[in-house]
Amino acid sequence: MLIQFSVENFLSIKDNVVLSLLASKDNEHPEHLIVDGNKKHLKSAVIYGANASGKSNVLNAFWFMVNYVLTSHNQQLHKTIERSPFKFDRETPSRPSSFEVIFTTNGIRYAYGFSVTDKAVIEEYLYYYPNGRQALIFERKDTKDFRFTVDVDEQNTLKDRTSANKLYLSVASNWSYSKVIPVLEWFASCQIITKNSVADAYGLEAEQLKDDDYRHVIASMLRVADFGIQSLQMRDTEPAPSQRNDIFTNIEAIHTVQDTEGNTSSYTLNMAEESDGTNSYFKLIGVVKKVLDEGTLLVADEMDAHLHPLLTKHLVSLFNSVEFNPNGAQLIFTSHNTNLLDLDVLRRDQIWFTEKDEPTAATNLFSLQSFSIRKDTKIEKGYLIGRYGAIPFIKG
Repeated sequence: MLIQFSVENFLSIKDNVVLSLLASKDNEHPEHLIVDGNKKHLKSAVIYGANASGKSNVLNAFWFMVNYVLTSHNQQLHKTIERSPFKFDRETPSRPSSFEVIFTTNGIRYAYGFSVTDKAVIEEYLYYYPNGRQALIFERKDTKDFRFTVDVDEQNTLKDRTSANKLYLSVASNWSYSKVIPVLEWFASCQIITKNSVADAYGLEAEQLKDDDYRHVIASMLRVADFGIQSLQMRDTEPAPSQRNDIFTNIEAIHTVQDTEGNTSSYTLNMAEESDGTNSYFKLIGVVKKVLDEGTLLVADEMDAHLHPLLTKHLVSLFNSVEFNPNGAQLIFTSHNTNLLDLDVLRRDQIWFTEKDEPTAATNLFSLQSFSIRKDTKIEKGYLIGRYGAIPFIKG
């Protein structure tokens, strides 16, 4: 479960911004919360903002952090770290970019963060709270200065295997150091759909579509969405070699229609022949099902692209539901769909905004919770007239 993510000096983000999933004292929609002892956390959060305000960059920053944790142990010596610092300032390109997550896994809270320049990891740390009190697993400062309080001999050996451009967490987990394995597994469990991740969400589940039970579940999710699809089947003939990895050419949708005399017939369409909206939803629901089943985190940029607003609302409701989300899965996404700006749909602390500061061109991130509003306020109307900022100012 993600509690908080923060980033500084990355893309359009200059100063530190924090996205928190720690619930406020708002007593609305208690079913939208994950209860962890005496603390409550949000199942979902949406980020709104004008084009080029930086909402996607918040998610891109999270993707960079996850990707670097999972891959930096393979960095070749002296290879440049491909980070993207804030560029509209003479000093920020030479300053480190910083990232931090606070999360729980297996019932234990962790805080992990690092700072990197183009050439080296400047700072890195991992703390955990096994008994409710903070304990240090490792600290790293000035690239080479490490401090350990547990498994000192083992960690000193791993430290010597960590070059300047590699994360110690990645190296230590690659060598199966037990204290960091749960952290790496949490990062690996995160499902991320952004333009930077270059990931086809459904590609992860393509092989499972060969399983009849799994395919029936996906078909039922398509029926709920009213695309006219009754069932799915795998094609009988082998696709051309160039198409064997394309899920759309391997799966067919069965449509049942009536003629003018009331006779019912079934027709088959290859998924590649379905509409963009149908395929967007088809690609998305595979990863949604996986995240809901496993109780993990889904981060999706423009999740509602090509989707009807009611379908987007339906997907969000699955995460906020007690019935369909018993394992505490979480969803963070960006959207332009203002139909979700309704206090009957989301809590105030679930709604976030990005706005670009006009003098500096830097991204600010803030929650609707920071505004004093009544519970009967029409949030969508207020947003569109600029009451909360985060909209384009169309000059002239």
